Amino acid sequence: MSGLRTLDGFFDSLVQSFENCRGGLKDEAIKTGPDEPARFFADLYEKEVPRLLDVIRLQEPHLSPEARQEYFRTVDDLIRKVVLPAYLRLTLHFTPRERNEFYLFPEPYHWLERAGWAVVGIVLGAAAIAAPFIPLWEKSWILPFLVGGFFVPDVRRLLALRKYETELNRLVSRADREVLRIDTAYLTSGEPLHERGSIANADDARRRQGTAETGKGRERGD
Repeated sequence: MSGLRTLDGFFDSLVQSFENCRGGLKDEAIKTGPDEPARFFADLYEKEVPRLLDVIRLQEPHLSPEARQEYFRTVDDLIRKVVLPAYLRLTLHFTPRERNEFYLFPEPYHWLERAGWAVVGIVLGAAAIAAPFIPLWEKSWILPFLVGGFFVPDVRRLLALRKYETELNRLVSRADREVLRIDTAYLTSGEPLHERGSIANADDARRRQGTAETGKGRERGD
C-alpha cells in the first residue's frame, strides 16, 4: 500500500489484515455504532502484537530491553489511538456502501435506480441536442447518454474504491512517517538508549556514593 516502509512494513500488513477480515464484520455491528467494530479490529491487532514485538527486536537492535519496551509502547499507542480510530472512520463509512454495491437504493430497487439514471441520460441527451450552443444535432447522440446513465452506479463504484484505497494508503503513510520521526529522534538524541541508561545509572551511583561520603564526613566531624 505505502511507498515508505518502517518496521518491515508492519502498518501496511496490519491494514491489509483488517481489509482481509473486514468481511467478517456483521451488518448489525456496523449499524449499532463504532464500539463493536472497534473491538473487532482491536482483537485482530492483538493477534499481531507478538509479530510487532519481534519486528521491533530485529529492527531496533541498538536498544536495550527496557528501551525496546518503551519503543513498543510508543508504537502501540500510535496504533490504538491513531491508526485504529482512523481506519474505523474510513471503513464504517465505506463498508455499508460497498455491501449495497454503491447504489443509493436498497438491493431490491437496484434495477430501478439503473433505469432512473438511464432516463436521466435520455433527458440530458435530448437537452444537449435541443440546445443551440451545443454542436449536436443527430438524435442518435441520445443513445450514449442513455448508456452512460445506465452505468452511473458502476462509475460510482470505481471512484469510491479508488478514493478508499487512496485514503488507506494515506493512513499507512502517515503512520510510517510518524515511526520514522520516532526513529530519527532516537538516532539524533546523542547516544543509543541503552548507553544513556548506563550513563544515567552511573550518575545515580556517583550521586549516591557522594551522598554517603558526605554523610560519613559529617559523622566524623560530629
